[in-house]
Amino acid sequence: MGRKPVFWQDVSCPSCGSHHVVKCGRPLGRQKYLCRDCGKYFLGDATYHSRKLREEALRMYANGMSMRAISRVLNVPLGTVFTWVKRYGGQKYEKLVELWGRAEELVKGKVVAKVVDEMWTYLYKNARAFYKWVFTCYVYTKLGVYLILGRDERTFLEVKKYLPEEGRWVSDDYNLYFRLKDHTVVSPVNPNESFHSSLRDRLIRFKRATKAVNRSIRSMMYSIALVLWERRLIPEFVA
Repeated sequence: MGRKPVFWQDVSCPSCGSHHVVKCGRPLGRQKYLCRDCGKYFLGDATYHSRKLREEALRMYANGMSMRAISRVLNVPLGTVFTWVKRYGGQKYEKLVELWGRAEELVKGKVVAKVVDEMWTYLYKNARAFYKWVFTCYVYTKLGVYLILGRDERTFLEVKKYLPEEGRWVSDDYNLYFRLKDHTVVSPVNPNESFHSSLRDRLIRFKRATKAVNRSIRSMMYSIALVLWERRLIPEFVA
């Protein structure tokens, strides 16, 4: 028959709030519990933050606040805020890559123009500053606006593989773009400039003079992905 489980009404699950929890061992001397409603394990003496608090922190980050400022305002450890940005920004970026892979299929036969532009920023490593580019491209179709992001000049060809062959290219007079076929030069290039301005306004790491600098390519891309989702500039939203 087995032993009947004992439920602890004075302990609640940090994920779903249920009191339908049972003891599940003591790894390293710390009591472990299992929630019978959502199936998640948790430690009784650990500090857990609510989903609402995490989402608020991510919204604050995507609207111009630094990680340190968020840590002070919400009284959350700086390392926790960094983990949230890294984890959930990474998830959003993976979804973006998946959507970019479907972009050519979604806009096939409907492309009017592909407007490409670049934004520069600094990447700091070991007290040295490296010049980096972030490429953006709006694809105008009957469906809406699609966005593609790249890392720097060397990866522009990597970015191109996500874009449909049809439609004319529109850009500024940066020499990299003159290799493109059916190319039109327009200066300034919009709406890319507007989007770049918004990135600098919403992400403190992209402001011209700030202590919140970029330390890795991944931190840049994950941060941009969070802003894209916050502003609803994702293909499935604007189609």
